[in-house]
Amino acid sequence: MIRKTQAESIAPYLRDASNFSGGNAEEVVIPETSDELANFLKNETRPVTVAGAGTGLTASRIPAGGVIVSLERFNRIIEEAEGRVRVGPAVTVKELQGFLPGWLYPPNPTETLASLGGTLATNASGSRSYKYGVTRDYVEEVELLLVDGRKTLLKRGLKITEPLTFEDGSKIIFPDIAYQSPECKNAAGYFVHPGMDWLDLFIGSDGTLGIFTDIALRLIPRPHDFVSGILFFEEEDSCWELIPQIKSADRKRIDPCSLEYFDHNALKRLKSKHKNIPNRSRAALFFEQAVPEMKDYDLILEDWYEFLSAENITLDDSWFAQGPKDVQMFHDFRHDVPVIINEENSRAGRVKLGTDMAVPDKYFMAMMQFYRETLVASNLDYVMFGHLGDNHLHINLLAEDRDRAQKVYDQMVEQVLEWGGTVSAEHGIGKLKKKYFAKMVGSSGLKDLNKIKYCFDPENRLGTGNLL
Repeated sequence: MIRKTQAESIAPYLRDASNFSGGNAEEVVIPETSDELANFLKNETRPVTVAGAGTGLTASRIPAGGVIVSLERFNRIIEEAEGRVRVGPAVTVKELQGFLPGWLYPPNPTETLASLGGTLATNASGSRSYKYGVTRDYVEEVELLLVDGRKTLLKRGLKITEPLTFEDGSKIIFPDIAYQSPECKNAAGYFVHPGMDWLDLFIGSDGTLGIFTDIALRLIPRPHDFVSGILFFEEEDSCWELIPQIKSADRKRIDPCSLEYFDHNALKRLKSKHKNIPNRSRAALFFEQAVPEMKDYDLILEDWYEFLSAENITLDDSWFAQGPKDVQMFHDFRHDVPVIINEENSRAGRVKLGTDMAVPDKYFMAMMQFYRETLVASNLDYVMFGHLGDNHLHINLLAEDRDRAQKVYDQMVEQVLEWGGTVSAEHGIGKLKKKYFAKMVGSSGLKDLNKIKYCFDPENRLGTGNLL
């Protein structure tokens, strides 16, 4: 085990993509094996924070004292049975995707350098979540350590109605609570549904319940190709109104895995890299549909042409991929938005204030209209983009006056919660969104979630400061 105690050696572990400052730790430990980590934890009394790759946006990995556990040596990838792969938590999304000829791991967060342990901790998703779901849907098994060093193997199908048993013979019983997670896409707090698997509780727990040391993932056959395009609209409403039509279309013909939105402020910034964006565009929609076999490509493309023509969508200004280079360019188009915003914020010395909220389907149009009215009334600069199919948009408030932007953010939270939505659909809560999470679950919900935390970490030493 490597142990780092010098300030200059610890400093790199005190930063992440959230730009949160003020973290501190006494030591960083880097174990080589899960047994080595378990033995360390059994003799440790300080707070423990797990350090992922540092791509998170909620400061979950930044400690306020104690010891940092870095699993950077847990980076092996082993292909198991057909359609299944075993990975260490330090393996990145990019590394996994490059290892999988013939297979696809559907969760594709924007930050491909995210570690898979981190994506499990936040239940990450990405642009294809509309069809393929989120990280939780693809985790089959994990080796898990508690902060006291107890170890267990969590397999899919092990229900919370049965005690969770550890290697030393000890057991934990799921507490009797009333709290349940929202029905919309959600990455806020512990996942709680009646009769769920124990595995589902730990996925999305923000590094506060246990430490993943080995992960088995389910894969799907890699599609032959993707039919993809970017549609441009002269009016925002025209784009919004198309979404319910896509969702209600015949799934044998129109079955996208991605529906990604770009508002006029996003398009304005994207023009610096994509000069051919039509000047009159006020909104854009990136769609993508998997093509299982080569013979299906032309049929699926024709189905989209017919569908869009029937919906009176002008195709002259639209872009359709003509090959792999175009498909990659369309993904770059999507991923360029947060990169451009981050660079802009860095030059201006601003801290990004961005939403990560989602609502149930029935509030989709009301959500879009509310966002527009609220943002226009605020007179703040902003960019809105993200996962329109999941009713999950990222609104970046770009203001020098953070207090003014915070009031707008708070106003949005109030409305989203009134609709039964979530304050985080994919990034987690961490240290930065705890007050919103507390408002979301209420005092009784917090009591229930603290009961869960107490079962696994009664001294509140793991991921201290995150979530609760």
